[in-house]
Order: sequence, then structure tokens, then C-alpha cells
Amino acid sequence: MTGRLVALLALLATTHAFIDDALDVIKLGKEIGEEVLMSWDVIGKPFNATGGVELPLVRRRERQVLARLAGVSRAIERLELALDKSDAVAMLMAQSGGRGARLELRLTDLADLLARVDGAEKQMRKYVQLQGQLERSTLEQFAAWCVSPDRGALPGLLERAHALLVPPHQHLLGRSLLQLVLDDLQEVHPDLCELQLSPHQLIHDMYNTVSLTEIKGYAMMQFSWMLLRIYGKGNFTQEASLTRQRYSERSTQTAAAARAALAMASRDLHRCDPPAHVEGQTYAEVTRLLQGYIENEVDMNPDGTCKENCAFYTLAENHGCFRDLYCQRQQKCEGRILECQYIDSDMWVCPAGRNSNRRYEWIEYENGRTLGHAGTCMRGSTKVDSWWRWLFWHCSYCMCLCEESGPQSHRYFSLREATSDSKNNKVVTGVRLVKLGRVFHLQVSQGSLGERGHVTPDGWVSVQAFDPEDMGVKDTVDYHTLTYEKRAIDLDQLDSPEGHILTGVRFRMHGPHLHFEIRSTPFNYTTGRLSADKSQWISNDNTDGAEIPRSKLHLYRPDIPTRTHTPLPVDSKHDQYIEFVNTDLEADAAQSTVPFIDIQPVQPLKGAAMLSGAGVIHRGARGSGGFIAVSLRTYDYTRHIKAEAPPKDFEDVETADFAPMVN
Repeated sequence: MTGRLVALLALLATTHAFIDDALDVIKLGKEIGEEVLMSWDVIGKPFNATGGVELPLVRRRERQVLARLAGVSRAIERLELALDKSDAVAMLMAQSGGRGARLELRLTDLADLLARVDGAEKQMRKYVQLQGQLERSTLEQFAAWCVSPDRGALPGLLERAHALLVPPHQHLLGRSLLQLVLDDLQEVHPDLCELQLSPHQLIHDMYNTVSLTEIKGYAMMQFSWMLLRIYGKGNFTQEASLTRQRYSERSTQTAAAARAALAMASRDLHRCDPPAHVEGQTYAEVTRLLQGYIENEVDMNPDGTCKENCAFYTLAENHGCFRDLYCQRQQKCEGRILECQYIDSDMWVCPAGRNSNRRYEWIEYENGRTLGHAGTCMRGSTKVDSWWRWLFWHCSYCMCLCEESGPQSHRYFSLREATSDSKNNKVVTGVRLVKLGRVFHLQVSQGSLGERGHVTPDGWVSVQAFDPEDMGVKDTVDYHTLTYEKRAIDLDQLDSPEGHILTGVRFRMHGPHLHFEIRSTPFNYTTGRLSADKSQWISNDNTDGAEIPRSKLHLYRPDIPTRTHTPLPVDSKHDQYIEFVNTDLEADAAQSTVPFIDIQPVQPLKGAAMLSGAGVIHRGARGSGGFIAVSLRTYDYTRHIKAEAPPKDFEDVETADFAPMVN
């Protein structure tokens, strides 16, 4: 064996190690291209053999080529397993109901073509495993199919799949399938939360799936040319070169189409309404912040008089229980009484259950007005009547709002940071809101960042629970207390600068608003290494009093959001804010605080995806209180999508020890 051949084999061994570590289709395609080129160098230049007798070297070279093909197949299979976790084409097919016929037909065609190439590649793997038991004619026939010009053979399948993504004559054949998918995702079906993939991720994964199919096809075709050459069917140097050129052209065009689609695809991701709302599992509530409360005006002033009317009591408190009337039969408001109004003198009141956060189930006035959903009353309804005092003072029962602290008041938000262990190269892979005791916390999941965007999930980072009354815990430092004056939360979608990745989230106070921030850390995409010491906190510090003010998202007569029978879409925008308020009087007797808090985790690909941003959003609709929820922004892969062309030349190499049989 010549010195050059020894060097080539050593280089091939090194290349196999690199292929074993390939984490994405771009790197894998480049390295398989190099593997193919060096394999051509190893098999050498054919020349005529005499006697028509199959030489042992033919079998040896066949085994060498198939061994290298087996190494390539293993690398493809490993990456394929990773991509199967988010098979974009399969997901789109599963969600195809209601889509346009044009898109559905093209997705079906693409799925069929990819499946046929995949089936051929699996058959090739089987042949490689059983090579010692197969007749040469079996391998020869398969190799011939892999390079045949017939439309149904492998090259034809690859060309037809490519034409769906990059139509050769767009003015005749229409737009790219990637563009049709993008239009569908962002216009017809804007919510991908049930898939836990952003449109950007779905387009990127679709590109990966098609690119991996191209790599499979390229490897099968090149190694087929090698086998045919070993079997003495010809030289095939020019054919192999044309295969490489066409693979390079298709890869370049597909990458350009993918970049164009990715640049326009949304990277935002959130959760939709679950099949069933379950308190403590899918949502939680802020309680006893603002709640409907019945109080007679005689008990709202220290003099015990009825000189004023209900509207006078915009800010008051309970001063007693006059003559042990209805006040004796309900839990009094231990805090501030706000925004009282007169509705009618007499009413029937249905008290809530003893373990409920509500005070009343419903209230029905004698004038016919009903607050809440009147019906049966488990604890029995109570007649409540206003009265006259000294003939000219009317002691009216007022409908007010109660704001009170205490064990039943869950209105605290943690201001502590929720971060990944960036010093050990871990990044945020998911975010959720959790309620521990009476306090709402931000919680993150983390994963180890590797080369070229590879993330290994590592689970949820534990949250240290605390109570506002714990020793050493301070308001405005460790937590924020929602009050009538400070009950706004900012709604923003934040993103990291280019070259940065998400490593933390937190709430802080910005004036009277609860404000959301993200921690962003620079990293090297190729190596996957974080620069933890250069992390920075990013926020949108605009206020409602600025020159271009932050706008308020108003809730119109909000009811309890779990009563809504239709999905609640995202109705907030970046640079808005919303206030926690009581539910509507008519709808719910003002007994609940809305919005509710969505505590479903947002974690794309089960913690195996890169994120660059996060936010706080509101999902709701007219007549519903909706949900405050977290959202994520997935990493922008656009600038990393580029075709790596295989090496250009297949040079014949003289090898003294190889003489394939010629039939």
C-alpha cells in the first residue's frame, strides 16, 4: 500500500470521528462530502483484469466501501433520531385539517417522496449489515437504481422533492412549499402552541428534514457509483462529479429558500387553553385583591349614621356591625372598602361555600337585577333589606369592592431572579409561572449548551419558596404586593441581541408596575461556549407617562376565563400593560380577580431547544378576564443556514494493488 494511501486511511479515520460528532445537517453534509471524496481516492483508478476471474481485491474494496457507507449511515441515523423528535412534515400533516387543498396536496407529495428515499436508505443499511450473505448482483442492482435516470429512481425522487421547495418555474408552478407553509402558519393557523414549536422552528426543522434526505440521497448515489466502478462497470468519474454538482445546486437553492422563509417566520411561542382547566395544574388565581362586598353605609363611618349615600364611600373601612344585622352573617372586609354604589334596597344573597375564595355565589335584587349566575343555593339564600332610620335617613346596603390582606389573600409576586447555571454553560430552555403558598414565582428549566445549537435538557431549576411574613423577607425587595394603586403588570416580548442566548428571567418594579426582564448572555454558536461574565439584563422601560406612552389593555366586562367555551387567543401587544381587576358585576358579582394566571410550562421540544427571548402576554377576548401567561422567543437560525458544497474534484489515484474484474 502506498504512503499516500496510508495517509488517506488515517485521514479517513479522523473524518469518521468528526462525523460521529456531527450535530446538524450543515456540518454533517460538509463532512460526508469530504468522506465521499476521500473514499473515491481510496478505491483508486480501475484498469482491465485478465482471465475474467473475480479477484479477492474486488471483495476487499467492496467491503471497504460498504464499511465507509456504514459509518456514514450511522451518522445519518444519529442525527435522524434527533430530528424525529420534531418531525416538521409529520406535524404539518397531522394538523392539515382545514388547510387549503393546494398546501395539503404538496405536503402529501413531499411526505411521500421523503418516505421513499428514507425507505431506500433503510434498505441500504440492511444490505450493509448483511453484505457477507448477499450476492454481488443484489448490490449491483440496488446501486444501479440509486443512479438511474428513471423518474421513479433515487435521483428522480430527490429532484421532485426539491421542485416542491424550489419550483423551477415559479410563474407556472406557483410558490415554494416553504412559503405556503409560512403563510398558513402565520395567517390561517396562527397558534402553534399545541405543537410547542414556533413557526420559525417548524420551518427550520422542515429544512433539516429535507436537507437530511438530500444527504442520504447524495451518500447513496456516490457510494453506488463507487460500487459500480469496483464491479468494473465503468470509470464514472464524470458521473460522480455531476452528482456532486447537482447536489450542491439543490442544497444552495434550498438553503436560500429556507433563509427567506425563516427571516419572515415568527419565533414567538406560548401555550393555548388546555382541554380542561384545572386549578393548581393549568391555572391559579390572585385572590382577595378586589372583590365584590355588601356593606351597609351605617357600618362604614365612625359615627354610625346614614347621612350620606353609597357613592360617597369611594374609600372607607368597616367600623362595626350595627345591631348584628346581615353584617353578623358574613365575613367582614378586614381591609379597605372601595368604589361603593347603590343598586337596590332589598336583595336575596346566596353565600359561597366555607372553603371558597368567593363571598357570594349570586345576588338577586327585588328590582330584578341579578349579579352572578342565580339558581340553587347550597347554603340557603338570605334576605337582606335596607331600612329607614328616623324617617329621613335611609340606611342602604351598598355594593362595594373589598381589598384586604390575610391568609386568603394571594396577591404576591416574587422579585427574585430565575436563572440558569450559566457558569457551567447552561441556558434557559423553558419558563413557567408557579404558585407556592401565596406567592407567584417565575421558574426556568435549563439545559447544557453544546456545539452548533445542540441542547441537552437538564430539568427545572428549583424555586425557593417563602411567605411574605417570613423573617428577613422584604416587600419591594423579595416580593411585590398587588394593591389597588399598584396592580398593573407590563406586557412585553423581549429578545436578546444577535449572538446572545436566554439565561434568566425576573420581575422587578418599574414605578407602580410589575415589570418583566430577561438575562441575555453572549455565546459562540460553533463551540457552544457561553461568556457568562458578560451577561446583561434587558427590559422595555417605557411607561404609560412617556412621550410615546405604554398603552393599556382594557378588559370589557370580564367574566371568569375558565367559563369561556372558545379558545382564548393572545390579544396583547408588546409595550402594553394590564391591571388586575374584579370580574364583572352582572357576570360574577365581582367575586374573582382577573386575569387568572396561566401556570402551564412553556418548553419547546421538551427542553432541547435554544431560546433568545421571553415575555409576558395576555390571552383573552371581549367579555373574559383572560390569562396572564409567559411566552418564549426561539433562537433565530437564519444566519446559520448556508449550504456547504462538497469538495469539487474526484481525482483518479493510481493504486498498484487494485484491479477490479471487468465483465
